[in-house]
Amino acid sequence: MFQKLKRRLHMKIKISVFSAFLLTIVGEVNAACNSGATVTTLITITTDCDGGGTTPLDIGGFGSVVVNAGVTVSNDRYSTRQGDPIHVLSTATGASLYNLGTVSTATQWGVVNYGAGTIIYNAGVISSGTRRPIVNSNGSIATLTNVGVISGGMAGITNSASIGVLNNLQGATSSALTYSGVLPLNYSIIVQSSSNYGQLSVAGSSGSMAFNIYGNSGTALISEVNASTISVNRYLNILQGFSSLANVTGTSGTYGSYNFNLVPNGTLANSWDLLVSLAGPSAADTQLSLQSSAQKVRGIFNAATVSTNFANMNTYDCSLFDVKGLCVSTGGSYTSVNNQNSNSTSAVVVVGYKATPRIRFGVFLNKHVNSNLPAGINVSNKTPLAGVFAVWNENTDKSGIQVKVANAYQDQDVITTRDVHGTSEAGTGSTNLNIKSYVGELSYAYVDIETTVLRPYIALRKTMIQQGSYTETGVTTPLTYAALSDHSTTVLAGLKLNRALTGRTTLTASLGAEQDLDHSVDRYSGASTSISGLTSENFNDTLHKTRLVASVGAYYAVSKTQRFSADIYYQELPFQRTGSTTAYLNYMVGF
Repeated sequence: MFQKLKRRLHMKIKISVFSAFLLTIVGEVNAACNSGATVTTLITITTDCDGGGTTPLDIGGFGSVVVNAGVTVSNDRYSTRQGDPIHVLSTATGASLYNLGTVSTATQWGVVNYGAGTIIYNAGVISSGTRRPIVNSNGSIATLTNVGVISGGMAGITNSASIGVLNNLQGATSSALTYSGVLPLNYSIIVQSSSNYGQLSVAGSSGSMAFNIYGNSGTALISEVNASTISVNRYLNILQGFSSLANVTGTSGTYGSYNFNLVPNGTLANSWDLLVSLAGPSAADTQLSLQSSAQKVRGIFNAATVSTNFANMNTYDCSLFDVKGLCVSTGGSYTSVNNQNSNSTSAVVVVGYKATPRIRFGVFLNKHVNSNLPAGINVSNKTPLAGVFAVWNENTDKSGIQVKVANAYQDQDVITTRDVHGTSEAGTGSTNLNIKSYVGELSYAYVDIETTVLRPYIALRKTMIQQGSYTETGVTTPLTYAALSDHSTTVLAGLKLNRALTGRTTLTASLGAEQDLDHSVDRYSGASTSISGLTSENFNDTLHKTRLVASVGAYYAVSKTQRFSADIYYQELPFQRTGSTTAYLNYMVGF
């Protein structure tokens, strides 16, 4: 009996020695993680450690474990939970695991959660050779973010309780993250490029989940992972194992300037693709583009005001006559507007007829030769700027009272292209701009020693500018614009001066002011049935009702019937405190 016991004891000793030798050969002699003690604070694992088949790394309380890159936490045992590498205990609340290295087991579960509100971040590898890498067993995981690899012989994640948020990048560049059990409440795909994005493959699942794109409204970013970067693309097989999406919400929506939809994959059964397309323009961006367009259209209205005002304020005149009572003036003008930085060059012809010694009539034509306008604006003349005028003088030498009436008329074609702001579109539309102006002026000429003529004046002007309605073309979401009108009644007063410098040369100048008695402007309105929330722009929020006008010039009498003139005319304009300067050269001949 004693000899039999001795042989059995000797056999056990040999087996133990052999087992120790075998463990040494396979390298499983690393110390237990955290020396086998439960983690309740923050620790960082910087060297490989192993549970030896008996001692998982336990996390309790509010413990937090960081596994450094290049470090392996391992454990294994043929059966029982003592072979798992990491346990989050039921005593844990808000515990966390940040794996940058490797958590591995050959035959057991890798990370098992029994705790409440656990946070898991994996940027490394969590693996089980034949079984389950992550198991949520009667605990709750608040957030599980996977930008690494979770793989096993069975499902990568097994959930029998609750996972609040699952963020996943694993898939397109390796293999889909496999999942079984109760679906996470929220699943967010992480997209880093058109070829690197998450795929989730489920089997034997239950419950329902909300789908979203990581970084979108309704998701919470974690500091280690940037928001998704998407483009117009079809991201393949991002959800697998779903015969339908009846238990999935959020299957369509927007992400930034994109629309997304989950659509069936054409090849793999029960698989769904993420289809991304450009979203329509947002109301906010479209409103910004309307604001930009309103400023440009104000510039067009200002330019129209410049042309008619300049034409009617005694500038386009022909008052040099000979025996036939005819006068012809030809010349050119250059106008620059300092707000919106536009300029134009025109050719001008004026013809006058002296009906009686005190009454004369005239017509003028102003044809644009060249225009330099802000980007997105193109203006062309359907008709030249044209007008007629009539003048009555009290005396044949033009002293005393003078009465002048005049009008101007023009039709223009306007093509406007909206600036792009964010998601807004560069819609282009064409319309008609009609300008009408009527002026009546009363003045009185004082002659001083035959060298100076002072002419105080007062005038009343009525101006009407009308832009037609139109609808944009060339975009997916065109805007329709209402007609836009600008009507003003203005009184002008000032003083004109002629001063003879020599027998042939005369200096001319004027200084005055104009005041709007009435100025009504429609609001600038663009609307679309596809974009809600657009509001009209106040077209006259910077209306300047009292404005300065001034001129200086000279003429040279080539002969009694020929004259060369040069004038510079400055006027302030109604919108945005804009000023314009016009230079006008002409040669006048009397017949």
